[in-house]
Amino acid sequence: MNTHFFNEAKRRFEPITTKCSFCNSGAQSTSNGDHCYISMYSIKDRTNLVVYRNVKFNEIKIGLPRCKHCTNVHSTVKIFDTLGLIIGVLSVFVVPITIYVVFDIRSKIVMFMLLAMMFGVVYLVNKGIENYILSSNKTLSQKDGSLKEPIVIELLRMGWSLDRPSA
Repeated sequence: MNTHFFNEAKRRFEPITTKCSFCNSGAQSTSNGDHCYISMYSIKDRTNLVVYRNVKFNEIKIGLPRCKHCTNVHSTVKIFDTLGLIIGVLSVFVVPITIYVVFDIRSKIVMFMLLAMMFGVVYLVNKGIENYILSSNKTLSQKDGSLKEPIVIELLRMGWSLDRPSA
């Protein structure tokens, strides 16, 4: 873990190295603001009763060095994700209602199937746009880039997870 140091004030691991974790260009991160911080989780206690479920966990943030280009690409992906969510929610409700009004379909099963199809289409289109942006810029996603970091690999071996635990 000689690639990071622990910042006591901010309670996170900050990178010492500046080589970008998300591209193979060898570019260097220019400022601390460009770093990407991911959260890792370790379960402390899990309670599963018939009427009550609870999970207690530790969380630590790990800084990943990121060049300016990859920072811009990740920002673009985040903008398109948000835009896709807004358009998706609107289309999921507008398209079935339009079909109901235009074609006078009163079957609840058909409407439910249309709604489910719209959710699927919106999700696939959103993921397709994200993958296109990342691949056309030769940049790894934040999760894929984090799996290259030695400190993340070591914490995963020790039982930590990148996914937030749920009860």
